[in-house]
Amino acid sequence: MNRSTFVPLAVVAVCLLISIDTSKVMAANMRSFIEAVRRKATVVYVGSVKEVQLLARTKFDIKARAVVDVLAVARGPGMTPREATIEYSSFDDKTPMLAGGPQYQLRPGVKVVVFANSFASPISPGYLLQGSREELLQRVVVLRDALGQMSPDQLRVHEINEEDRHIQLALYEKLRTYLRTPE
Repeated sequence: MNRSTFVPLAVVAVCLLISIDTSKVMAANMRSFIEAVRRKATVVYVGSVKEVQLLARTKFDIKARAVVDVLAVARGPGMTPREATIEYSSFDDKTPMLAGGPQYQLRPGVKVVVFANSFASPISPGYLLQGSREELLQRVVVLRDALGQMSPDQLRVHEINEEDRHIQLALYEKLRTYLRTPE
């Protein structure tokens, strides 16, 4: 390619990049924080991590699997299993946290709220909350309140509509009710 054809092509490429609507451009990992990811989850449950297994360690992350005792199901197909499995990406002192996440450090006894495609998910959950029962309750309330206050424009950014909002608010109420109930 000679200089006379390179310059016009470079100008066209720069113009295309400038014309991209930056409000629509998000990092891939940011997608897990939009409400549509939680809305599309086929299975939503509260559980307690029973055991964690290291599957593989790479230069960039740790592949792990957690076995979770299912305590309550807020959304899911008919029968409730006693256990679920989650495969996820983790980190430790030898393998630092990735800048792009999502990564989790699950430990036996930790409570989780999982938004996934199934109870035996070989792919990472769409969204996962972890902590004590009280911490999970606080985070679910924050999600519920934020969703309740979203404007129509914010709903579009989160890729949901008014009907989805009502379905999710009911889901968060179910989770809140369960998390408020002492064990």
